[in-house]
Amino acid sequence: MTGIRWQDPPPPRCGTRIKHPRVHDWTAVAKKLRSKPGRWAVVAVCANTGLAGSTARYIRDGLYEALRRGRFEAVSRKVDGECRVYARYVGES
Repeated sequence: MTGIRWQDPPPPRCGTRIKHPRVHDWTAVAKKLRSKPGRWAVVAVCANTGLAGSTARYIRDGLYEALRRGRFEAVSRKVDGECRVYARYVGES
């Protein structure tokens, strides 16, 4: 190739149904999880297992301001080729 081609990069690979965790509205996620205590929900579909694991850890450790430590549980799982993050609200600590 001797020249350049002007083209925007494609969006990050992160699934189509749920936004990438870095642009998540964690306040809205927390509100929805609090509305059904103890019930698991898919809160993110990530590009890879590492990102899914990190996102789950951030939730468990309370590193997202809206999801305080001790109130939420989270795990990551690869299901049908998707790297999913599941979370649930477990109540006040």
